[in-house]
Amino acid sequence: MKTIENTLEKVYNTPSLRKSIVPLFIGNPGLGKTVLIQKFADDNGVKLVELITSQMSPFEISGIAMPDKDTKKMSYYNFDKLENLKDGDILFFDELLNGNPVVLNACLTILEQRRFISGRPLPDIMIVAAANPQGMAPLTPQIKERFVWYNVKFEKSLWKEYMQKKYSLTYRAVGTLSTMIKNEEFVSNNFNTPRSIDKAVNMLIHDVPTPYSDTVLPVLSEMVQNPFDEKVILPNKKELAPDEMISWLELIKLKFTHEITTK
Repeated sequence: MKTIENTLEKVYNTPSLRKSIVPLFIGNPGLGKTVLIQKFADDNGVKLVELITSQMSPFEISGIAMPDKDTKKMSYYNFDKLENLKDGDILFFDELLNGNPVVLNACLTILEQRRFISGRPLPDIMIVAAANPQGMAPLTPQIKERFVWYNVKFEKSLWKEYMQKKYSLTYRAVGTLSTMIKNEEFVSNNFNTPRSIDKAVNMLIHDVPTPYSDTVLPVLSEMVQNPFDEKVILPNKKELAPDEMISWLELIKLKFTHEITTK
């Protein structure tokens, strides 16, 4: 994911690249591509306009031409969501390659000419795109050439750090979950992606039924040593000494539901 961060930083801060380069980050679902792009916008204090192209019609992107009965000429209307863009903002095409090819063609007009259908030029913005390889429509070389393609891979070390910080997961547990993600083949309905595993852990902590119980629950049932320096008083008034063993899932449930007290 460092590729995304570094590329955005360089393109955004280089005027000639911002006006001509459209980075396309392509990778498996759930890697956090969208999150990182939104974070970059937030960190720079600029607006991100996200267009999920797989859910849109071409007119929502390119705008539309309508006949004017008084002037006997065509009037051109830009898409209002793009009208509010200002210099320095970011236009983000998400799921770019997973929608109707007609929508993609509407995107290409903006990408190549940097103009609205009315002829008015776009502000000085950065345009960036993301897509999943699954379900990608066949593309012509002319379309491919409009983008600079970056293959985004799962970065095990970064995800481990994130999950350990968020859930206090042990190194062994997060390592097992990372291997499940690396081996995902996307042939079932519930995928082992960074996003889905994160959600599954959160569901199990809060006792919500999840299809991931058979795969994730055994990993979270690992016995760990009480990490608190002081004694822990459990809801049943039992004292848990600092060196006493408890399942990680039981301990983290208590932590997340604020049922642990110390003395």
